[in-house]
Amino acid sequence: MGRPRAPGVEDIRYINPITGVISSTSQYIDEQGIKKPVSKKEYKINGEWVKPDNAPHQRKNQRNFSNSKKGFFSKKLGRIKRREKKWKEQGKSIQGENEFRDDRRGRCDKLMEAFNKQVERYGDKCPITLIPFTMEIALEKFDINNQTKTFSNVSLDRIFNHINYTEQNTIFTSQLWNLKKGDSPIWQLELALNPEWIERYKEIVMERFPDQKYVL
Repeated sequence: MGRPRAPGVEDIRYINPITGVISSTSQYIDEQGIKKPVSKKEYKINGEWVKPDNAPHQRKNQRNFSNSKKGFFSKKLGRIKRREKKWKEQGKSIQGENEFRDDRRGRCDKLMEAFNKQVERYGDKCPITLIPFTMEIALEKFDINNQTKTFSNVSLDRIFNHINYTEQNTIFTSQLWNLKKGDSPIWQLELALNPEWIERYKEIVMERFPDQKYVL
């Protein structure tokens, strides 16, 4: 009878990665004549065929993983890698190496270790705004003009934009702080943001980079 289908799934079809032929068979024969499982498949839901990313049960599983600590930081690490690729394409000169890089699939140990170290020092909250941290990813689909932000979510803020994601240069802050800070110099932040936020930020910068007092 095969494996039971998830609720709402009316049928499943598979796409041969070599020929592109669609069938109900979950295996194919490769060029060496070896039988292998088909990784590309689609689900029939409400009479329409959709890719796994659009299937409700798959999105629920993805949401559960993404909202776990490991899943959340895995996504963060993936964004860092994409950002580094973009810097390279743009010809930007960034000092240092990404100290959180981990090429093992689904692993983000170094990033989580750095976060845990900060939490031990400042608590499970943004050290700037004091907002308690969250790790929530909605995984809803939005167009470019209708996006959502969770301002209490953990965000990776690089103190100096010309330096890579190093443990010295990276602060785990709330998304609110990172968005408000942007690329603004400290004197502009002092004019627009809560003075207590600025003082806490300055303390961290001076602790991390005692030789950079002039920038403050």
